[in-house]
Amino acid sequence: MGRGGRMLTLIAVVSSAGGAGRSTVSAHLAAQLAHGGKPVAVLELDAQNSIGALLGLRQTCETGVLTAGVAPDSWRAVLRETPVGVPLLPAGRTDASAQTALGEWLQRDAGGLRRQLDAVGLATGTRVLIDTQRLPDAIAQAAIAAADLVLGIVPVTTTGYVTQPDLMAACAGRAQMVPNLVASSSPLNNDLLHLIQARGGDAMVPLRIHRDDAVGTASANGGSLAKAADGSQAALDFIHLEAWLARATPPADGGAMANGGHARGGAET
Repeated sequence: MGRGGRMLTLIAVVSSAGGAGRSTVSAHLAAQLAHGGKPVAVLELDAQNSIGALLGLRQTCETGVLTAGVAPDSWRAVLRETPVGVPLLPAGRTDASAQTALGEWLQRDAGGLRRQLDAVGLATGTRVLIDTQRLPDAIAQAAIAAADLVLGIVPVTTTGYVTQPDLMAACAGRAQMVPNLVASSSPLNNDLLHLIQARGGDAMVPLRIHRDDAVGTASANGGSLAKAADGSQAALDFIHLEAWLARATPPADGGAMANGGHARGGAET
């Protein structure tokens, strides 16, 4: 099964800034992987319970992994297929007590998250993108601890720049950071991008995701950029991100992760 017998590759998608685009990046990256024929799934640990809509579901998922009364060993029962071909473990309707209980379980049982995901029955080699709440959320921190790769989403905004050190500290240097919401036509935005990249150094993924109306249009139409917005700037960005991720997290039978889980390389777009 590769990588010490691990069936799945866990990828935590995190940020320290509100509105960074964690769910949007998770959904469109997962759809791009599925579009390319690579096994992928999404685990939603974000109480907003919105990623189902981004993956094409017309109705809100009422029951999910954050719903009171849904035990981790019953996650298989809430697995949903989506129109874009990405299996989803949705958050479902939740409350503070259910989230606290899950966070406490994850903190007590360091291997629990991977064990329960293994039990869901996903195909060997599946990359599981874990959508999280804003750090320092306890569940997000547990996802970081369990993950094979941590994708830190840094919005190219003043808030994104100011909170970038918090992201780097919370991930203990493990985060591979992706600039999001880049507006190339804005001199201020370009200045912020350069500051974020300089601070991140080698931990920056060598690409960027542009602010693009095609993202909102695809979501409103219940589709993915991979199918509905071929040729848009954001669609191209996710193609590049998918290619980078494929190199950074080889399939389960492909041997050890490049550079111990901190892959580098690739052309910046």
